[in-house]
Amino acid sequence: MNAEIIIIGDEILLGLVTDTNSAFIARTFAPLGIAIRRITKVGDKIEDIIGALQQVSPDSEIVITSGGLGPTHDDKTREAVAAFLGTSLQTNSAALDEIKSAYARAKRTMTDANAVQALIPTGADYLSNQLGTAPGIKFHKNQTTFFCLQGVPKELESMVKHHVVPFVSNKAGKEIIAYRTLRATGIPESALYEHVKEIIKNFSDQLDIAFLPKLAVGVDVRLTTSKRMLPETAHALIEDAQTKFINKIHEKYPAAVYAFDDDTMENAVAQLLFKTKLTIATAESCTGGLIAHRLTNVSGSSAYFMQGVTAYSNASKMQLLNVPEELIRQHGAVSEEVAKAMAEGVRKLAGTDIGVSTTGIAGPTGGTSEKPVGLVYIGLATKKGTQVIKPLILPFPTDRVTFKERSSQMALNEIRKFLISL
Repeated sequence: MNAEIIIIGDEILLGLVTDTNSAFIARTFAPLGIAIRRITKVGDKIEDIIGALQQVSPDSEIVITSGGLGPTHDDKTREAVAAFLGTSLQTNSAALDEIKSAYARAKRTMTDANAVQALIPTGADYLSNQLGTAPGIKFHKNQTTFFCLQGVPKELESMVKHHVVPFVSNKAGKEIIAYRTLRATGIPESALYEHVKEIIKNFSDQLDIAFLPKLAVGVDVRLTTSKRMLPETAHALIEDAQTKFINKIHEKYPAAVYAFDDDTMENAVAQLLFKTKLTIATAESCTGGLIAHRLTNVSGSSAYFMQGVTAYSNASKMQLLNVPEELIRQHGAVSEEVAKAMAEGVRKLAGTDIGVSTTGIAGPTGGTSEKPVGLVYIGLATKKGTQVIKPLILPFPTDRVTFKERSSQMALNEIRKFLISL
């Protein structure tokens, strides 16, 4: 089964909003054996939306549009669909009742503008939206089924789950496209490729293999079956390739693969903390609380996360974490000695099994030849003692946000490696 995606919105073309909806749809369709033939992005003009609908290939059995279903003057998808079908818009009473009910539940007054969202092209079906007021639209033309969905990602994801997947599951063939993403950190893309290139050759006629570097977190390696296969064949192939890639990577870079697909470093750390029943506290300077933020992104984090201290100034390091003033005066706030004292200080303060600290120079100012921009020290205090890690500085400058993300990723990875070693 073939599909196309049409993303609608001036904000997409202007670069003000990043399109994540097409990626979600593609990831959802691949295991169902549905291939995305084309992704088209257009603005909010009716003629452009109509043009995109008219250009859909006759071989595409499913088309998903995203955006343009809101209540304002620039939401034109409904009108474009009516013109494409050569019909008119009519108020759908069931859709209108759902919109009214949503406002009633929220104890808000529905405006006339919201009633516009209940206009559905004659001959089309409305699709109930559990997370918003704008219903979706479903219609058929020739051999193609169209689903017009919302632009808000959470709403679209819900609509795909509740309306699109059940529909295509009944029509898709038995063969699928399978994929797996290996998420690695602490290895440059080029070094990783050199280390596994012989394995790539072994699977070259069966898998499409892509390297996806992400500056702040590492490198993703995506394994995708080159053609549709029966599920058991596809999954066996992916599992075999995954095992060989991980074994090869870990020969030179032990524990480098930290997660799969959309999983995160913080979730990987959380699962280990759940398993070991250990607790943790954070003392952050240059990362500004980002490590604590990420550790608490996981449901149930209160079982392991006890306390977070953002000690940005020297005074706060001394007052909150008992870092000796003389230590800062002698070595500087960005130093191995201070990182060690911060990690030990927060571990003692919170009474936890693990204390982690960061201190560094995010830039673009404040660096020196001895302590350049990009320098960071990560302290890890446990019952086994305290270690301080000084990661390599990137050979090119980054912005402050990237620096914080990268430093937090490295700190979480040090925690992960410690927990694996237990």
